[in-house]
Amino acid sequence: MIRGRIMRKFLILSMLIFTTLCGCVDFSSSNSNGYYHDSWSYNNYTSFVDTHEHYYGKVVKVVDGDTVYVEVNGELWKIRLLGVDTPEIHKRNNPYEYYLLNGTPITDTKYLKEWGYKAKHFAEKELKNKTVIIVFDNEAPKKDKYGRYLAYIFINNSNNLINFNEELLKYGYARVYISNFELKDEFLNVEREAKENRVGLWNWSNN
Repeated sequence: MIRGRIMRKFLILSMLIFTTLCGCVDFSSSNSNGYYHDSWSYNNYTSFVDTHEHYYGKVVKVVDGDTVYVEVNGELWKIRLLGVDTPEIHKRNNPYEYYLLNGTPITDTKYLKEWGYKAKHFAEKELKNKTVIIVFDNEAPKKDKYGRYLAYIFINNSNNLINFNEELLKYGYARVYISNFELKDEFLNVEREAKENRVGLWNWSNN
């Protein structure tokens, strides 16, 4: 009996210690900017948008997977989605821009063009005629050398803010376009995960 009581006390004490330790550990994963990596919640994206220059507008035309026209306060803005690059549909693709996880380049330019059209169709489905939030990055230039705005596009889907740039990477429609921007580490992680799981265009094989 005495031994049984001692064992019960030991188990209770062990559970209390475990609970206390769990309360001290932060199980969330975040990037260098302090925003969650595993799952972007409405509040986290709201915080990101609130601390960056942003505008509301309506997408009126999709040029390709990473370029759209948005009407903002009566003006037409041409926006190049920041940090991502989808395969070309208006010109020949470079066979040494899209690399699999093992370092093999996707050299089939016809295949890349097909995925360029798939990326465009995805953008049309998700963005065309919808009100979006255009968000400028605090580290990247506001415009590129062609005069296009460089920005993130957010969609408010049932009170859940979605970063469309990141969605292109998540579903294997795009690669990360390396430049200086705040979410680069996040984007590279998403791209790597898509490559590991051979999602979208990353399911290519040269056999």
